[in-house]
Amino acid sequence: MIENDKQMDQTKELRRLAEEMVRKRADLPPENLEELVPEDIGLMFHELSVHQHELEMQNEELRRTQGELDSARARYFDLYDMAPVGYVTLSDQGLIVEANLTAATLLGAGRGALIKQPLSRFIHSEDQDVYYLHQQKDFEVEAPQVCELRMVREDGTVFWAHLTATLARQNGSAPEYRMVMSDITEQKRAEGALRQSEQKEKEAKKLLKLVLDTIPVRLFWKDLSSVFLGCNLLFAQDAGFQVPEELIGLDDFSTGWKEQAEIYRRDDLEVMTSGTPKLHYEEMQTTPDGRQIWLSTSKVPLRDADDKIIGVLGTYEDITQHKWAEEELLKTQKLESLGLLAGGIAHDFNNILMVIMGNISFAKMVLSPTDKAYERLSIAETASLKAKELTQQFLTFSQGGAPVKRLIAVGSVIKAYGRFALSGAKSTCEYMLPEDLWPVEADEGQIGQAVANMLINADQAMEDGGTIRVHGENVVVGDDRHLPLKSGNYIKIAIQDQGCGIAEEHLGKIFDPYFTTHTPGRGLGLASVYSIVKKHEGHVAVESTAGAGATFTLFLPASPSEVPIPDKVDEPAILAGKGRILVMDDDEIILQVVGAMLEDLGYEFVFAPEGKAAIAQYVEARQSARPFDAVIMDLTIPGGMGGKEAMQKLLVIDPQARVIVSSGYHTDPVMANYQSYGFRGILVKPYRLAELSEQMRRVLGNEGCP
Repeated sequence: MIENDKQMDQTKELRRLAEEMVRKRADLPPENLEELVPEDIGLMFHELSVHQHELEMQNEELRRTQGELDSARARYFDLYDMAPVGYVTLSDQGLIVEANLTAATLLGAGRGALIKQPLSRFIHSEDQDVYYLHQQKDFEVEAPQVCELRMVREDGTVFWAHLTATLARQNGSAPEYRMVMSDITEQKRAEGALRQSEQKEKEAKKLLKLVLDTIPVRLFWKDLSSVFLGCNLLFAQDAGFQVPEELIGLDDFSTGWKEQAEIYRRDDLEVMTSGTPKLHYEEMQTTPDGRQIWLSTSKVPLRDADDKIIGVLGTYEDITQHKWAEEELLKTQKLESLGLLAGGIAHDFNNILMVIMGNISFAKMVLSPTDKAYERLSIAETASLKAKELTQQFLTFSQGGAPVKRLIAVGSVIKAYGRFALSGAKSTCEYMLPEDLWPVEADEGQIGQAVANMLINADQAMEDGGTIRVHGENVVVGDDRHLPLKSGNYIKIAIQDQGCGIAEEHLGKIFDPYFTTHTPGRGLGLASVYSIVKKHEGHVAVESTAGAGATFTLFLPASPSEVPIPDKVDEPAILAGKGRILVMDDDEIILQVVGAMLEDLGYEFVFAPEGKAAIAQYVEARQSARPFDAVIMDLTIPGGMGGKEAMQKLLVIDPQARVIVSSGYHTDPVMANYQSYGFRGILVKPYRLAELSEQMRRVLGNEGCP
């Protein structure tokens, strides 16, 4: 019924509209509508019907479009709210005007509760300044502005956010800006872990470089063409560069050891082609400053992750000091091998000299100094003293034996022995010895002998004579010096000749016993120098070029002591005495000579062949109330008890025993420190009557009579 009424109303309205259209088309007034024919009205009515249909179609299209818009708007808001990032719109005051659900979730609050809230409320207190600067730029620059900062949710939890804001200006209204926010906490955590990993890797590389640059070996690695890929600092410096990077890309021909470059390349090729390491082999190397050093080298194939050989990895150590030590040990062993023989010969020879010199002294005592025989005996005595000096060279090779040291001025010793050594020679000596040379704790006789031997060697090197230059200086030897010496203060004595020089093949042998290039010569002079210097914890070296002379350099440890050097005591006069003396010696001829000397000085004497017999006689003498006033003991008794052991036993019996030790081994530790072993005096074989007289007087306290 309602639908029919609606249709009737529509029909009436259409008729009205049709009549209106016909009237207007016929230009008739309303009162003349009756003049219209029915056909005109029907036509108009038809047109109106068509027009109505079109309107309805348009309305239908509008309704369909509106539906699509409503659907799109719904999808838009779904996407807006469910987007993986937060969207907020802020007013020019920084208040939240609009926010999607993601933004509300990020901030931990309901969407409604966010509206009109300042976004700064959710910014971490420590990042407020970052947000303030970001907000200022948002309103000043139309381009999107980006920042990263920490935000705080409603529940207090903190997260890192990435903010991108764009200015939106509305016509006639206050500006706004749209902001996109996303949670980048995990990204920040990953970045932090990455930075930490990078820092650890950086520190590991730094530590590795530190290890490589501080290990006491040289390390390098090369490619298949023997071009350096890397090395440590010590290796680079050995090659003549400041840092390892300067060596990368070069080969051995560009280093300080280019003389050995071809040899090194052959070794590289051997290792790389065979795939077999070459370990701990010794080789020579020339340093950038021209020195020759010894290396202990190892090379192994350098392989990649697929075990393919891509180069060679090598290390080496500077073993020059070790090689020197080996050479020094070899020389020492050579000397020690002769020590037993030399010591035995010298001991027997000294005994023979003792007999000769003793009898010469007696013979001279019964002759007048004007007698021709007296002069001949004096010449024989002088020859015996020279023979004694020769035995000292043999004794230098004997095992053990600390020098009898005292504080000496080496400059004075050199000049004194130099005059003696070059007496009658064609050569002259030019001394450059500063007065401030440090003193030395040394055996004056041994050092003087060493200097004399070197000066004689220099003189012999100049067939027609020449000038020998002796130069002295104080030096400090540090750990970096290429010398087989401990760090400390030393005096350095250089003796330079103008002779023919030493051939290169002979340089390594000149300190060997019995090696000589001089005629005449025994080959003991420089060997003796070497042994003496070693026993004084010093060093002797030689530099020479054939045809250009030679320079021998002597290093001796300086003494820190400032004790003044005592004046040399004149030789004592022959003094008579009295007392009963026990003489212990294994050589019957020596006993006879010593007995005769004691008898001539006014002493009684009793002989003992070795220590046990001497102790027994000493005890017996005490028990018989005829004790010995003094004992002279030979230090070395082959096959029997010597003086050292006998002295220990004797002191138990009589702590006040007055014992003089006697030996041809003047470098024996007992001879060097006789008082610490309980002895009261010392006699070095062969000794003369005056020396025996002085020792007896001093030990017994007899003034005697000259």
